[in-house]
Amino acid sequence: MNPAQQQAYLSLLELERKSLPTTDYLRELIRAHLSRVPFENASKIHYYRTRGREGLRWLPDLETYLRNMAERGFGGNCYILNACFGELLRSLGYRVELVRATGGNTHLGLRVEAEGRLYYVDVGYGAPLFDPLPLEEEPRFARCGEEVEIRRVAEGHYRIDRRANGQSFVTKYIEWSPVPLESFGEAIAHSLRDEDENPFMRRIVATLFRKETAYSVVNHKLFVKRGNETEVHEFTSKREWLSMMNRTFRLDEAVLEEALAFLSERGVHLFPSS
Repeated sequence: MNPAQQQAYLSLLELERKSLPTTDYLRELIRAHLSRVPFENASKIHYYRTRGREGLRWLPDLETYLRNMAERGFGGNCYILNACFGELLRSLGYRVELVRATGGNTHLGLRVEAEGRLYYVDVGYGAPLFDPLPLEEEPRFARCGEEVEIRRVAEGHYRIDRRANGQSFVTKYIEWSPVPLESFGEAIAHSLRDEDENPFMRRIVATLFRKETAYSVVNHKLFVKRGNETEVHEFTSKREWLSMMNRTFRLDEAVLEEALAFLSERGVHLFPSS
């Protein structure tokens, strides 16, 4: 990452560069990212249509990522968000390595060293992971309507379990050893398979966090989670939904229309006119 890209990235996060790669600054960067850059799949569909499905060729380069974030409100999935955030952290002086998590689609996370200690960092999971997580301490916490529990299951392997109302809804297994980005090519291609059995290519999702509140969209429903309370807002008007998506996640209307058309072509109609 060159200095201009670093400055552009930090400006989008509304943060300034600090001279030392401290744990506190790492926490500040994570929280800014989760509150300003959405986990979403409309951009996934856009890149599928414009860049193809061949693993790493689908993955946008850093310049494209930053431009689309600034101009169109794009975020991305774990491959995009964590890979690019890792580049920012490296440019700021952190030692950063990629790690794999298995269970369902293969997940890409980060192993970050700050002040001599290793942390799990993840801005691409749609989860309230607001802090650098020391896995050896097996952290457990409740935030934004869900509980997160991390447990060691074997040497160098940890289970991360996300729960709502006491029920597990997604579990992955973190392999706590570094792997190269190139090793995710097949996993990325698998996540892009254009099949009904692949839910992230048959629905629209987005998540962003602000002030301990989670805003999550699944198709035409918006879930607002504060503590143990959840508000559900259902949209029947496409125009009102587009306005909400732009207002809440800053996503560009054109990419949302593109995603709606993609789903409609495959028999998934969120609104009567789509």
